[in-house]
Amino acid sequence: MKRHLFLTERPQPIPRWVEAFPDARLMCGQGVAAMDPATLAESSVIWLHVSGDDRAVSSWVGAIKAASHNVPIVVLSNVPEDEQGLAALAAGASGYCSALTLPAVLHQVASVVAHGGTWVGPRLMQRLMQGLVKQGNEATEPALDKLSLRERQVAEAVARGSTNKEIARVMGITERTVKAHLSAAFEKLGVRDRMQLSLLVNHVENSTYAPQKIPA
Repeated sequence: MKRHLFLTERPQPIPRWVEAFPDARLMCGQGVAAMDPATLAESSVIWLHVSGDDRAVSSWVGAIKAASHNVPIVVLSNVPEDEQGLAALAAGASGYCSALTLPAVLHQVASVVAHGGTWVGPRLMQRLMQGLVKQGNEATEPALDKLSLRERQVAEAVARGSTNKEIARVMGITERTVKAHLSAAFEKLGVRDRMQLSLLVNHVENSTYAPQKIPA
């Protein structure tokens, strides 16, 4: 049976990790440097605790990704920063969050990445989607014809990186209505979340960033 694997240079794991996954395999201290590829490949999710600079994080994620045969990797940072998160995702990580994330949230993260999604914080997610807008072209996505006018307006605003609050203010509707339109758009377009919607609207292949699971 596959188990969660936590890799950290700390002498002991952070208690919240053990609370979230009592049966997880733990590799602490200097032993992390001698990672067994078989152990990596047999894991359900690899949780990588980092404290180095962006280049070191990228190198470590890349090495583990190659050795683990694409087991999802979630980077746990002592002080999460957007640039470090971007570097981790670009190197192949499936998630990026605080090392002190609550156990209940760690379970959510694990579920998302295990199903092919990506987990990042709201601010980093907005940066990612704004970057996707720059990559997209001017052509209209045919799938948007399935949406009502309001659903389309909301979908396109989300794809530009707007928050629900910003959309509600501009369109003169409540945030609850924005969520309703967005949920309807998700269903009609066959997407699961804001990231996947942004990829579709902006005509970007989903090869670098898989969708993050965040509410409508």
